[in-house]
Amino acid sequence: MLPRVLRVLLEGARPPGGEEPGVVLSSYRPCPPTATPPGETWGHWGGSRGRPRGRARGGGAGGRRGGAVFALSRRRLRLPPARRLRAAPLPRLVRHLLEAPAGGDAAFGPAFLGTFRAFARGPHVLRLLLRRLEELGALSEAPNTPELTEAKGSLNSPLLLAGRVPRRFRGPQIPPLAEGLIRVLGPDSEAARRLENLGGLPQSTTPPEEEEEEGDEDEEGDADPLDILSFQAQEVAEQLTLTEAELFLRLVPYECLGALWSQRDKRGREGACPSVRATVRQFNRLAGAVVRSCLGGVGLRPPQRARLLEKWIRVAEECRALRNFSSLCAIISALQSSPVHRLRQSYETSRDAQRSYEELSAICSEQDNYSASRQLLLQDPPPEPPTRRQPRRPPQQRSMGVVPYLGTFLRDLVMLDAAMKDELEDGYINFDKRRKEFEVLAQVRELQGLCRGYRLHPQPRFRRWLRTLRPLPEARSHSLSYEIEPPGDPPPRPLKPTLVITHCAELLRSVGTPSVTWDQPCPPDVLVSPLGAPQPPSRLEQVRHPHPTKKKKMRGGGGDW
Repeated sequence: MLPRVLRVLLEGARPPGGEEPGVVLSSYRPCPPTATPPGETWGHWGGSRGRPRGRARGGGAGGRRGGAVFALSRRRLRLPPARRLRAAPLPRLVRHLLEAPAGGDAAFGPAFLGTFRAFARGPHVLRLLLRRLEELGALSEAPNTPELTEAKGSLNSPLLLAGRVPRRFRGPQIPPLAEGLIRVLGPDSEAARRLENLGGLPQSTTPPEEEEEEGDEDEEGDADPLDILSFQAQEVAEQLTLTEAELFLRLVPYECLGALWSQRDKRGREGACPSVRATVRQFNRLAGAVVRSCLGGVGLRPPQRARLLEKWIRVAEECRALRNFSSLCAIISALQSSPVHRLRQSYETSRDAQRSYEELSAICSEQDNYSASRQLLLQDPPPEPPTRRQPRRPPQQRSMGVVPYLGTFLRDLVMLDAAMKDELEDGYINFDKRRKEFEVLAQVRELQGLCRGYRLHPQPRFRRWLRTLRPLPEARSHSLSYEIEPPGDPPPRPLKPTLVITHCAELLRSVGTPSVTWDQPCPPDVLVSPLGAPQPPSRLEQVRHPHPTKKKKMRGGGGDW
């Protein structure tokens, strides 16, 4: 006996012939149970009776309606299944932007606005929106129909999102299109006020990071790479975190899409993805500063150069405490570069520094697609431990933000772009791919919200040092590394024994004799004796040449043996 709620839902939906009841939908024909994925129902929309029209690529039955492929997802009781669009041409995607909220596909609007730059242009999208609204009678003087009212309400939310990120809609054709949408929505709506901002955008603006880069070229001189020792590790980490946080907050998430970022080096796209390029430029600048300072001063002795390595390891520790994974990975990648990593004599650092370097290298490892750093991104910040030089800071003075390593998400999006096709076999835009890409972009947007928790203050002295320190070309860095430590067999590392061996000639000559037991500890007086003192006969020598007066003692069972 079915529950009453299910009986009410299934009432009147029993097909003729006594078959099992299906789901109550208009123009719906039940599929075999084997073709129904768990939690999702597929319907054949718009085909002739008894004959499905097509199948969606990727397995399972496909549903088409009005030139689009849909999936039906179950919702709560007494609610119709949600229509989730999987693929469609661009005009149908824009039309679904107005229909998605009523159909239960609330995630379509954010996903479309976050990824449409990979397959369309902003003016074309706005033009299609205006055309659809005109078809519904938005520009006529007649009263609004329920369908038009619903479309206007559905359009407010996407336009509010577009107004928060105006770079998505930029170009000379935007102002007239924005004015048309303002007339449709009404000048008093919040979305219309956001569209007015779109219409007043300047058409060519230089990003702040590019202006800063141009100013660096005019600054004369070259900083001393050894000046890094004059800064505290905590101060360096805070300034690096402040710079990385500013760049990460300026990041436009859709510029990370694989379809855009993977084409950055092609002709005509030299200025594409400026916010991502600024983050990559800062990463390379910091890595170059680490290499330059570690190779600075060719005449330095290995212990002195080890201080430079330990300095950057301490800075990386502070970046880890501040959850600045971008600078952390830049420092570790520089220490792992060939010109620095081959300096074996200089890597004789303290045990604490070596242990910390290994732990930080494991965090930045690419193993399992950066699984270690991904876990730390979503964890709550650990309590800040006190250091020997710096006391524990009060809770209100600690920074609680996070700056991820952007390469993790760029790699995910490039792999998604390579693994999934942009269009299906029939030419429809594969929107399932865009939904998966938007899941990655949503993580970036969430981390941008967490990044606002930093409370740091700029220190111009270190920033000036980092800007004016010129990086070394790759060939020059390798030549300096070979000057510091010439190639060839590495010199033997100095031994650090706990005992000083001063008298072991008999021990070496006795190798192979049966009188020596190598599995027993040797008496101390054989290995240790005062320096310069006359050496008494060893016990091994007494065994080989016993004294005449001690023969009877040994024959009698006495002696030390």
